[in-house]
Amino acid sequence: MKIVIAPDSFKESMSALEASMQIKQAIQDYDDAIVTQCLPLADGGEGTLETLIHSMNGRIYEYEVTGVCFEKRKAPLGIVGDLAIIECAQVCGLELLDEKDKNPYLTTTYGLGELILKALEFPISRIMICLGGSATNDGGIGMLAALGVSFFNDQHLTVPLTMAGLEEIVSMDWSHFQKRLKDIEIIGVCDVSNPLCGQQGATYVYGPQKGLAPHDCQKIDQAMKHYSDLIEKQLGVSFHNEPGAGAAGGLGYALLLCQGHLKRGFDIVSEMVGLESAIASCDCVIVGEGKMDYQTQYGKTPYGVLQLAQKYHKNVYAFCGRVEDLDVLKTLGFQNVWSITPSSMPLSQALQKGKENLRNCVYDHMEEMIHGI
Repeated sequence: MKIVIAPDSFKESMSALEASMQIKQAIQDYDDAIVTQCLPLADGGEGTLETLIHSMNGRIYEYEVTGVCFEKRKAPLGIVGDLAIIECAQVCGLELLDEKDKNPYLTTTYGLGELILKALEFPISRIMICLGGSATNDGGIGMLAALGVSFFNDQHLTVPLTMAGLEEIVSMDWSHFQKRLKDIEIIGVCDVSNPLCGQQGATYVYGPQKGLAPHDCQKIDQAMKHYSDLIEKQLGVSFHNEPGAGAAGGLGYALLLCQGHLKRGFDIVSEMVGLESAIASCDCVIVGEGKMDYQTQYGKTPYGVLQLAQKYHKNVYAFCGRVEDLDVLKTLGFQNVWSITPSSMPLSQALQKGKENLRNCVYDHMEEMIHGI
């Protein structure tokens, strides 16, 4: 018997890798003759780098780069064969800031560009940039500046490489843009389809959660449009309405300017770890994440796994910290969904005891899963 274990992370409790190890342990405790294959997953946000490096036997290097608020910080770069992997959240991410420090007028993507330059020192042909969790809304001008692009104000001085600089830009110089990137496939990994500008764009939808005052959204959105208009006039390209251009405060747009392309996180991660072939040859699949409810069907990792499993008529069992809308989840096709959290346990304790709760819950339901095969 073979069981594929393919969880996402349980936020604030355990990574996808840690969750998969707990599930594996529970299965082995129940019957060590059962074959397990751990394929921890991610959707392009926090944890994607660790997940892929583990699954693909890659290596992580650390470099000192410019941090999200222009401080110096160490950030990881993953290398797997000819592929470099960078996680935006670990260079210019919200998780790097205290709540009081969230302010996109002061945050930059410059360090991301520096990390891309470090990646070019390896014999790579592809760079994968995971766009989730950014604290920036600078349209990618920080990253582009690190790669050699200059942005000038009306005094021909360099503009601030933050969101504040967008409305000051009157001209730009692309002549020193890093030429080697023309030979590199750039993949932006994201799970949003927002355009760069407008009511559904980067600023209006994601700016407030990064610290932007709602009454400033219109002004900044106009500055973002001004920036993209200048790009279109100078380079003759128009990407501002492309799905995903608004990802990570406009980093999706900047990657398109670098001749990159954007892909859905689950699609590329599952492809890289060989999820479909693993499911095709297994008896059942176990998934999980922090919370599952009716929104799980809208691009969440467990639903992506379910769709692949349904293709091969394999049962999918889910474990999560909290479950709502169980009837909806079963209608979607999950064989069963269990909450790992005892009903009387407060959230703070549940987060601390997540690994133990997950292991115990899987063990308790092994008989039911096996009889369902």
